Amino acid sequence: MNINIFLLITLFLIQRSHGVIYELNDTEYDKMPPMFHLEPYGPCVHEPGGVYCTVELKLVSDGPSELMTMIEEYSLRREMHLNHSRLHRGVCVTRTCKDYLSQNTSADIHLVLEGCLNDTFWKQYKLKSKLSTEVLCNDLDNKMDIDYGDIAVAVICLAILMLNIIGSLYDFMFVPNKESKGNKLLMCFSIRRNWKKLVARPADGPDPRLRRLKGFNGLRTISIIIVIMEHSLLPFIISANDSHELERKYYNIIYHILIDGALVVQTFFVMSGCLLSYNLQLYAEKRDINWTMIPKGILQRWFRLTPSYAVVLAITTTWLRFAGSGPLWQSAVGVEVKDCRRDGWLNLIYLNNYIDESQCMPQTWYIAADMQLYIAGLIILTLATSVISRKIVLSVLFVVGLIIPACHTYIQNLDAGLIISPELVRDYFVKDRTFNHTYKRGHTNIASYILGISLGMLIYYLQKNEFSVEKYKKFKLIYWATLPVMLILLPSGSFFYFFQNNPSLYLKAIYSGVARPIFGSIIVLIILGMAFKLENVYRGILEWNGWATPARISYSAYILHVLFVRSLTGSRTTLIHVLFTLGTVIITYLVSYPYWLLVEAPSVSLSKIIFSLGAKEKSKAEAEVRKSERIPA
Repeated sequence: MNINIFLLITLFLIQRSHGVIYELNDTEYDKMPPMFHLEPYGPCVHEPGGVYCTVELKLVSDGPSELMTMIEEYSLRREMHLNHSRLHRGVCVTRTCKDYLSQNTSADIHLVLEGCLNDTFWKQYKLKSKLSTEVLCNDLDNKMDIDYGDIAVAVICLAILMLNIIGSLYDFMFVPNKESKGNKLLMCFSIRRNWKKLVARPADGPDPRLRRLKGFNGLRTISIIIVIMEHSLLPFIISANDSHELERKYYNIIYHILIDGALVVQTFFVMSGCLLSYNLQLYAEKRDINWTMIPKGILQRWFRLTPSYAVVLAITTTWLRFAGSGPLWQSAVGVEVKDCRRDGWLNLIYLNNYIDESQCMPQTWYIAADMQLYIAGLIILTLATSVISRKIVLSVLFVVGLIIPACHTYIQNLDAGLIISPELVRDYFVKDRTFNHTYKRGHTNIASYILGISLGMLIYYLQKNEFSVEKYKKFKLIYWATLPVMLILLPSGSFFYFFQNNPSLYLKAIYSGVARPIFGSIIVLIILGMAFKLENVYRGILEWNGWATPARISYSAYILHVLFVRSLTGSRTTLIHVLFTLGTVIITYLVSYPYWLLVEAPSVSLSKIIFSLGAKEKSKAEAEVRKSERIPA
């Protein structure tokens, strides 16, 4: 029997108690008002005085209503169903509600829409409606003014462009020899030099042992593409043309493999922790590790991440609001601009993942969490210098990392994992308690980061002792099973909601504590097999040279992609079509290449110059001390 039919029958046979309706046939479903409806946008706003507004409204009933009862009971299945009492409408006020405009002498758009929509819903469904949020209107006569912040950001962007032009001309005209270094500051902005860096083959680095981590390029790129594709699916849910078909897909386990990819982010935590500990151990071979490395390491990390991040944040806060128009523009883009103006400073100090219900670049919760875990890992590895002390500290923190999410889930009665439910996505996750308390915090992701740190230490130790993998090659089949296990684990959080409405709180807490570390452990196994050449299938894919270039722009792609998701959603005048997801991925990467060349690459080169000058000054000072003490250098 088809698994989807089996699941539907099972759910329908499960007791329909506690006022929950699991499934409706098409006839029953069509009795409910459509979740989303957009009137034609262009003809409205281009007519003289035309006003187009989008609004979220709540269905209510003053008396007993079979339809309202059905809507409420069907909406209780929040993991699989949209809230059908919460509707979105795009209305041409000057056409649809012109009678109410003439009656309302105060021209209060809120009262006009409320009266107009109330009358419509009463005539069609014998229900009433209340506007649940502010009314967001687009009209071409209501132009936004350019303020000082817009001018300042424009000047900065123009300055960056001019520096790239000057640097490129300087490189082309005055530094014809590619081996000549030229002026270091100007060469940071040479597009020709940065392009060569972008398309270069994967570099081995100063130490040949780094060659074994070449597969990180493949892991990073594949994971970023998965994340972008998942985020690009959000508009399908936010403005679904057929909400019933969408909800049916949620009963298809294959669909959950596509949308429930929240665990993929653990790949980045594992890789980040691994690179931190591995590189620090290579560094320790030449220099002593002491506490002074902590502030320096934090500053280096901040300068590496922040300039590229800050430019996107600045554009989002200012010029993004002028970038388009559409029935969903204010709800998709205007809200983010407003929140970034209020909360953007928290993004620049990497605390935004501890602020809830802000739609300012919500995808950057990971960058903040990674920065926090990087600082914690740097402190641990710097202060705990012996192997034994590191093992003890990392073991304790790993156990703590298992317990903390479980405690959050149990005490706060949260979901077992982040469920990408239709209703959750409508608010870009920011109002979901599970997302806020266990998914995006730094301290709730510490287990995977500790796995990464331990992995870096293990790889370094095995390489140093010339570890041979030959006797382990008989376990190739087990190693190849890691990918199927990952595909099973990705949607595993959804299993809680297929067969019962109220999963055990103990089971949810246990899953919350172990799911991410288990996924992280699978990534650890994949990296270990790749690093020591256990087999050539997964390793061959991940170490393909073609991953090098997209891996270099992965950070730019990550911070840019939601900007395009929102902009494309907001500028559409009809409901979303199937090419949206693929189009978002393509546009993101097409823009990420020039963004890397013009912004990220120059900022990284500049940060290296700044810190290399500090290192040179320190070396000179040490040399002077040795000379004064007559100690051979």
